[in-house]
Amino acid sequence: MLSRPYTAPSTVRVADGELTIIQHPDELVVRVPTAGLKIVTPRRLRNIDAGVVLQIDGKQVAVMFDLVYARQQSRAASEQGKGALIGQVAKPAANARGNLGLARQITAEFRAALLAGGAIDTTALA
Repeated sequence: MLSRPYTAPSTVRVADGELTIIQHPDELVVRVPTAGLKIVTPRRLRNIDAGVVLQIDGKQVAVMFDLVYARQQSRAASEQGKGALIGQVAKPAANARGNLGLARQITAEFRAALLAGGAIDTTALA
């Protein structure tokens, strides 16, 4: 089983030849050129396809998208009121399919943007 410590929601952007990660509320975590950036996602995580692991400054940085759907649903429910939010929190199993489907879509788009910017996918060689 894969596990990781809690991380605050982040904004991940690939544009103008750079990868930028900003952790909520406004903390710059990473800003690096995409050219030459190494994608080193382990096979086990690659099979799930819910995120990408990058080698940045000698450290592995996981960019995971598996909670995007759940956070979107919770945000929408909180805007509808307390009852909707409680209902959303009470049905985590129903979120699993949406979580993974959206995570795979975002992961594919993210990986494609990195590769278009010159990143090297070392996991494709394995």
